[in-house]
Amino acid sequence: MNFKYKFFACVFNFFRILPFKKKEISFIVDKKSSFNRNLDNIKNEFDRRDSFSYNYLSKEEYSFNGSLKNRIFGIFSILNFFLVKSYKLSKSKYIFLNDNFFPLAYMNFDENTTIVQLWHASGAFKRFGLDVINDENIKKLLRLAGSKIDYLVISSENVSKIYQHAFEVDENKILPFGTPRIDYYFDENKSNKINKDNIEIIRTKFEEKYPEIKGKKMVLYAPTFRESEELNNDISTHFDFNLFNSILGKEYSLFFRSHPKFDVPKIKGSIDVSNYDNLQELLLITDILITDYSSVMIEYAVLSKPIIFYPFDLNHYISHERGFYFDYTNVPGPIAKNTGDIIKFIEEDGFDLKKIKDFVSKNYDYLDSNSSKRIVDFLLSR
Repeated sequence: MNFKYKFFACVFNFFRILPFKKKEISFIVDKKSSFNRNLDNIKNEFDRRDSFSYNYLSKEEYSFNGSLKNRIFGIFSILNFFLVKSYKLSKSKYIFLNDNFFPLAYMNFDENTTIVQLWHASGAFKRFGLDVINDENIKKLLRLAGSKIDYLVISSENVSKIYQHAFEVDENKILPFGTPRIDYYFDENKSNKINKDNIEIIRTKFEEKYPEIKGKKMVLYAPTFRESEELNNDISTHFDFNLFNSILGKEYSLFFRSHPKFDVPKIKGSIDVSNYDNLQELLLITDILITDYSSVMIEYAVLSKPIIFYPFDLNHYISHERGFYFDYTNVPGPIAKNTGDIIKFIEEDGFDLKKIKDFVSKNYDYLDSNSSKRIVDFLLSR
């Protein structure tokens, strides 16, 4: 299983004998579509400083999945990935990741190269990294890869111990500078204020595409994935849209977004935004978020808007899936057992926004538009 990781690393290590480039920057992403905000904001911040060359690597580029046409095209993509992109990676001054990249375990880096793990989520909610892996081979890869990381950027010192353990990195590698993607929500001119102009622009765009939502509040149901296809296919059956719409339909529109890792069947009658590229735009115009165990709630919480938790399979998730870093009953919002509870919470409108504020203060040291700036300032000063 490790062959392709070792092969990529072998090619990379060979190219290291060639001259190093001080203005080459590489971004390693899980999917091409996942290059949104964290890495994008870092790129924009570097562009403000100087002229750099950028190299993008997506782990899906060495997959043979799909039709015969896609597989034939995939061969060229794989050659490009293993040869061209590994060469550019070997010349990079800075390498940024937003997820795990197993070839890292076997790669030997120039002493002048800086590797930064940004991770793709803020704070700490459901367990991740070495805290959830049982496979000894994967554990070994994660530990070796973790040893190559120079810096791990987190949203708050309060979650530092969790990240140190999950990545098995030293405390001196932790940078609590904030999550770059959070910059999006705040006004650059008033860095600690939500950018209301963005809300109006995006809402207008949505109303043009979905005229049926005019005059209504937006409820977004965004559940996370389960580890089995059967359980993922079962998610939408637990939400009674007809009941929701019959009681709240005049005032609220229901949007549904499945996790990008799995194509979960949509809720019939809802507006499916699973393929909408920009999750942050959705969160910005959402009036109420419904979720289960998704870390999207940590990001949404910075907007100080209501969150309803719907963990219909909580016991299974705790015992058979990831589990959490804190007692689930302490989530920053009411916990529903069924669609009726969700309707009740929305009708009563008794959301405890102070609880959300306290939750945010534990997961973010900064609420402004300057996380990317702090990271790039630090790196360029080294």
